[in-house]
Amino acid sequence: MSPDTPRAATGDASEDDTVTPATLRGITEDLAADELDAPETLKRVWAGLCAARLLGFRLAASGLGRLRTNAESVEHQLAQDLRTTATFARAPLVLPTPAEPAPLCPDEVEEALAALVAFSTTARRRMLSSARLATQWHDERVLRHDSLVVGELAAAWQGHRRSYRVDRRSRR
Repeated sequence: MSPDTPRAATGDASEDDTVTPATLRGITEDLAADELDAPETLKRVWAGLCAARLLGFRLAASGLGRLRTNAESVEHQLAQDLRTTATFARAPLVLPTPAEPAPLCPDEVEEALAALVAFSTTARRRMLSSARLATQWHDERVLRHDSLVVGELAAAWQGHRRSYRVDRRSRR
């Protein structure tokens, strides 16, 4: 899975259940490893967002649907903003949504939550540090502004931002 075209984002549903905490940790480590220019940062953040979303669906299938709902609006805001960058001007960005995500093993749940928080924290720092290197105004704008939004992803997964929760009436 490359940072700019994660398989899960291209519709390969067979990859959805292979996203594990280790997958997201690997993307997070790549994001933190070297100084990145703005386009590369945005591509890696997108790859991490897709992996975080798929991991979140697996967490929801494991019984944390309330937190998944909290994170969903943050994910959609990030995707919408990333679409406005010069880096992704000609790329269709579609958040992956698995048909039936497999639940995580019970011992992976805490590890997955930690990986989601670590991704959010690392992405926030990297976006701020890469913003000054941006040559395109739209990239800089999103890197600066959405560094705050990506930070809210951790808050949502920690249950600190209930305002993101979407109330859905049961359909019977």
